Amino acid sequence: MLPFLLGDKLVARVDLKAERKQARLHVLSSIEEPGADSHHVAIAWRTNSIFSRQWLGLEEVAVADRGGLQGR
Repeated sequence: MLPFLLGDKLVARVDLKAERKQARLHVLSSIEEPGADSHHVAIAWRTNSIFSRQWLGLEEVAVADRGGLQGR
């Protein structure tokens, strides 16, 4: 699990996998930290996942149904 920071605060942990053959960034699981503002975490997460996908040269982001950030 990788830490996801919003500013200098740990707000979530994510497990990511770059599936290069499928050109996909796969979010295997995501867990928000207790007390994190879900709305701000979701906005920051969406922006970050798009940036990460582009930086890695992948075409899409797939989010598994494990954790608190799926569907956001």
